[in-house]
Amino acid sequence: MTFVTPRKNRRISRGATVLIFGTLAAVLLCALITGCGYGTGAFRNDSTQKDASEPPLLTQVYLQEAVSGGFGRTMQVRHATLSGEGMDKIVEIGVDRPATCGDGSVEGTMASSSGNVMAYLFEYPEISRVTVTMYGVDQGIKSDEIAAKVTVNRTTAKDIDWSMFGPMTMSSMVDEYYIYPRLQTFPAA
Repeated sequence: MTFVTPRKNRRISRGATVLIFGTLAAVLLCALITGCGYGTGAFRNDSTQKDASEPPLLTQVYLQEAVSGGFGRTMQVRHATLSGEGMDKIVEIGVDRPATCGDGSVEGTMASSSGNVMAYLFEYPEISRVTVTMYGVDQGIKSDEIAAKVTVNRTTAKDIDWSMFGPMTMSSMVDEYYIYPRLQTFPAA
């Protein structure tokens, strides 16, 4: 048995196909024009850059601005400190758990936020280690209890595919990993 699509339906199908491919082409063009990947967006300040391939000079003030922009409005940055000298600088970042972040979302929130910030910070060759700590084990209650903590050193960072850094892979990709036991949603690898 052979099915024949009426002429009107073929025109609609062709129109839908053209619309889909046209939309895809427009999205790809926008991605090429605006740039994509880490190192763009909230972390870049083109007015302070001399060369677009090099990140701005990392100072304590710039670190605070970059980290605040990297975590956006969802998390309040408690501190972002830069210590050490020469090619052995250490970044320590502390953030409050967002009030809207449920217990089952802590790992995912920590993975996406810390992964983006770390990927950007390791563009600086002088950074040897980055630690991100999220405070607040109970949703909506600020405290000094550690909900999650992740540390990555430069050697490990070189081997990380940041696009794969997520809640299910984070614990096996970092040097130090801690999550308050009640908040762990995936078994540690």
